[in-house]
Amino acid sequence: MSQQILSDSNVRAEEKQNARTRSTAWKMPLMVGLMLSFVLWAHFASGVRVFHSEATAEPGWEKFRVDYGIAYFGEDGQVVRAVQNGYNLVNHTHKYASRFTRKTAADRVNSCASCHTPEDLAYGFVNSDRVDPKLGRRISFEDRVRWCYANGMEGFVPTIYDPAVRDIRLLARAVAHHLQLSEGALRSKN
Repeated sequence: MSQQILSDSNVRAEEKQNARTRSTAWKMPLMVGLMLSFVLWAHFASGVRVFHSEATAEPGWEKFRVDYGIAYFGEDGQVVRAVQNGYNLVNHTHKYASRFTRKTAADRVNSCASCHTPEDLAYGFVNSDRVDPKLGRRISFEDRVRWCYANGMEGFVPTIYDPAVRDIRLLARAVAHHLQLSEGALRSKN
């Protein structure tokens, strides 16, 4: 009798498991299909710029690209798009980094490029991560960029992980690579 009860309970448990498996078998393909549909819609049909992985070519980009040998990193790719976005952030700050600055196109100093040249950024990059004697602590390139948004642009501090900070770093790195600057390189006083 007890074996009969155990056998019946095993059969019922197995039936429940089979029913659960059948009821969830269609959910996985449905979820994958929904995610794939969203990705395809976002990339091809949405028209929302943030979903696309391309950076807009602003005036001066092609000359900058040729002058600093950005083609070394490929004609197109993640690094080139990041450098191009960094170029846009530095030269067209009011348009691409408006969330960090109170400056507008009408302000006299409205972009990072009004104070910093690409070479300034490159030298800042190769001399970053040093102890600042005034502050008594190590200051990274990213911290300098964030400080500049807050003070120089009278704006808001981006997080250290913000793509804007990363892309400005990649821009500075690309220029430093083109100028063949090594760590700690100083400008000559010609």
